[in-house]
Amino acid sequence: MTGFVDRERATDLMQRAGIEALVLCEPEAFQYATGAWIGPAGLFRRAGAGFVVIPKRGDLPIGVVVADFQAAQLPAAMAGAMVRTHPIWIESASLEPATADRPVAQRIEAGLVGRGPGFSRPATFELARSVRELKTILAEFGLERATLGLELDFVSASDFSAMQAMLPGTALVNGSPILDRLRAIKSQSEIDLLQQGIVLSEAGLSRLQQHAAAGMRQSELVALYRQGVADAAAGSSQQISTAEYVTLGARPKGADAVAAAGDPLKADMVCSVNGYASDMSRNFTFGPPSPEQAELHAIAERAFADGLAALMPGKPLATVYRAASDSLARQGLRSYRRGHFGHGVGHSVFSEQWPFISADSNVVIEAGMVLAFEIPLYIDGLASFNLEDQFLITSNGPLPMNRLPGRLGVIG
Repeated sequence: MTGFVDRERATDLMQRAGIEALVLCEPEAFQYATGAWIGPAGLFRRAGAGFVVIPKRGDLPIGVVVADFQAAQLPAAMAGAMVRTHPIWIESASLEPATADRPVAQRIEAGLVGRGPGFSRPATFELARSVRELKTILAEFGLERATLGLELDFVSASDFSAMQAMLPGTALVNGSPILDRLRAIKSQSEIDLLQQGIVLSEAGLSRLQQHAAAGMRQSELVALYRQGVADAAAGSSQQISTAEYVTLGARPKGADAVAAAGDPLKADMVCSVNGYASDMSRNFTFGPPSPEQAELHAIAERAFADGLAALMPGKPLATVYRAASDSLARQGLRSYRRGHFGHGVGHSVFSEQWPFISADSNVVIEAGMVLAFEIPLYIDGLASFNLEDQFLITSNGPLPMNRLPGRLGVIG
């Protein structure tokens, strides 16, 4: 069975939370659990496009409700799963081999007959029909009257109310914190995807630094990065995408701004491989930096080193936050307040996800986490710099995934 779920860890987390199964429906969670895309119905980002049932009992298989249009993808991605389907708006058919002597339309029609009485397709998809299949799986697993953890960080209030009414025997509670903790520890396959993202992103940043020049537009600088990523990913069958958070100049400029000598450049880049978003940031100046720019980046580098020293397994993330904040205070930034100094990474709609390196985080750092640690210093009129690397937490401490030096780079 593929997907990235650690069933033993899932069982432990559910046991401690007092629930009998997790019921996942967010498109990213569906792919995390199954290794397969939820399909076009997931683009509506509403409950019912698909469900994944992860029972607490390890001897039970994972149950999946998926659109009929997408069902053929599941057996290859998830052998052994219990799969039920629900209809969506897309009609799909195949030619019946036994009717090869007939006209094409008749051969297609032969494959469409035999459906239940009154079969029709909804305008998009219907939560009720999807939940009906979910109830079938729950009954097969003996969970008709169980306490279920639902992704309440994703499910809308109206969909939640509807599901409660359609599942009267079950107790639906918030399963999002369990899913967060489950996904925080990465499998080797997930780590490999996140490492590939960093490799590609660094290739893009190297191309940017080598070929950028004063007089280029901000959009051209981003294009250099994207071309470097594309060149490094050439021949790969994986899905690659990027997101660029670029700040050019002492004061932020528009996307069509032109780089001038002395301009600072923050290149906070996200490269996703099969949906897994890696996050890193490097900083440059067009020509030699001013003394103030150099000192600002040096402050970030010292705070980064001090915070990184605290990024050790067994410690709460708040310890890392305090180490970075204390370092900035010792360097004169006593009133500087940052909401977090980093975050988890993985498969998500955004590169920043739980857990966060924040002042009040009691989340204990564990081996297997992948965290992006960052020191952002955005000073209007001087520079916006963000020094950010991605780390795999091991039993011995943080293992850097980055290879590009963290010093302030010079373009030109």
